[in-house]
Amino acid sequence: MSETTSGQVPLLQKMEIADILDTAIRLYRHNFTLFMEIVAVVQVFLMAIYMIGMWATAQTMITTGGEEIPWQALLGLGPLGLLSIGGWILLFPVSEAALAFAVSETYLGRRITVLEAYRRMWPLIWRLLGTMILVSIVISLGTGMCLIPGLLAWVWFAITTPIVALERSWGPTAMGRSYQLVSGHWWRVLGTLLLLQLIIIVATVAIFVLPAVVVMLLFGESNPLLAQSLTTAIQTTSNIVIRPVLMIGTVLIYYDLRIRKEGFDLVMLTQALERSRGEGGREQKPVAFPPPDQELPSGPGIQVPLPPRPEKYESEQQHPT
Repeated sequence: MSETTSGQVPLLQKMEIADILDTAIRLYRHNFTLFMEIVAVVQVFLMAIYMIGMWATAQTMITTGGEEIPWQALLGLGPLGLLSIGGWILLFPVSEAALAFAVSETYLGRRITVLEAYRRMWPLIWRLLGTMILVSIVISLGTGMCLIPGLLAWVWFAITTPIVALERSWGPTAMGRSYQLVSGHWWRVLGTLLLLQLIIIVATVAIFVLPAVVVMLLFGESNPLLAQSLTTAIQTTSNIVIRPVLMIGTVLIYYDLRIRKEGFDLVMLTQALERSRGEGGREQKPVAFPPPDQELPSGPGIQVPLPPRPEKYESEQQHPT
């Protein structure tokens, strides 16, 4: 399992949309293996179940010669399908929370492993599941009535998962917390989310759509089972590579909103998160004060304080005789 940090740790500060995207790219680049492994734990498991079910279905059809549908044999694969659906419903929220927790830890300059991320989030499985279901229902109802209420709800509750993972609140409380942070910055959050979605769409076309089209053209007619297997593998790979992008941006939005509305600096926010997780007792050097060999970040709004000017001694102030 990977153990990594975020490389050059940025100071917590207000960020514009371009700053969030730039920081997200740097975090993704420095922790590429860690984020991929967190997503792969669930994606590979679900892909394996799907591939086994597809292979068993194909073998059953081949056995009967394809003349009639063996319903009894196909019904025997029902538990495998239920395992796949149930695994997705239960494991996906934990995977998202583990990813959010890992992004937060690396952004704050702490070391984190895949096992540690899942170990921290596993006790929250029912809170995560209930909160995600509630958010999905609200967004679906809003979209069903009109596109605008659904869009409003999507932005208002966009940072609910990081709130559950980092603050341990859930359900309506987490949704209200998300609404409170987003209020007053709705357009900023919307613009950031749309740019992240655009990046995801472009990456999906490059990593999944184009290779899948090539595979179907080459093997679609001659070997449909092989074509379907390769397409599933490509889709799983693209999900592993692309999924961290949105969560990284969402966690950065969460921190940016907390700084803007609550005025936390890096030290205060680190201590608050440690208290919320029941940690503490071990002194850690605040990452707000980087080591001497670490390059200080540059950008708008960052001021590096100069050391105080030493006072002159009385003897130095007297004019020489």
